[in-house]
Amino acid sequence: MTFALALAGSFCLPAYASTINIDLNSVYTGATPTGPMPWLQAEFAYNLGDTSGTLTLTSKLSGSDFVQGGKNVKAATGWAFYLDPLLQSATCTGGTNCADHAFIQNYLNSGPTGLGDYNLGFTWSKNGPGGRFVAGDTAIYTLMFADPLSASPFVANGAGFLSAAHIQGITGDAGDSSAWITDGGSTPNDVPEPSQLSVLLVGLLALSLMLYARRRAAVEPRV
Repeated sequence: MTFALALAGSFCLPAYASTINIDLNSVYTGATPTGPMPWLQAEFAYNLGDTSGTLTLTSKLSGSDFVQGGKNVKAATGWAFYLDPLLQSATCTGGTNCADHAFIQNYLNSGPTGLGDYNLGFTWSKNGPGGRFVAGDTAIYTLMFADPLSASPFVANGAGFLSAAHIQGITGDAGDSSAWITDGGSTPNDVPEPSQLSVLLVGLLALSLMLYARRRAAVEPRV
């Protein structure tokens, strides 16, 4: 019984791990990007109480479509997010195509989707180290915060969006070859990672066994 109690205590209160998925699947203005939605996807993995997390950017575009942005904060940002609290740093740690620049600053230019309503931006350029962010590209960033996280830092901005991106090189739409896309104004849910769910189930099983043993001991006659 003592072992079951210890097991239940250790497994029922694991470090909480979550994954936030942000799908850019809505055209705000311009042409419709090539391929099925979502055209871009961001995934942020973190633990409550930690001061860092991992952001993975993935291009699901197809054809000649690409993400591109300016080389300074006054130019249009290639792919932007709104976070609260604001970041301390964003360091590329992997993927196939790190952005030329990662801007951490309030009031980034994200075009018509909400000028000044974003504070984390990534830009790629034609002549950058990895070139434009195209179909199949990924970029993995470690995000650092000043204080421990008590919730997801990705929240809706004043325009109601978590993220927006500038897509160029779109073919098939007469008279328009670019677009601004957003997450559509949706708020993602914290999704516990599968490993954490497994740990929780084991803890619940151990607790159930402990309670069953107690009830059985209470009803069995003593010899």
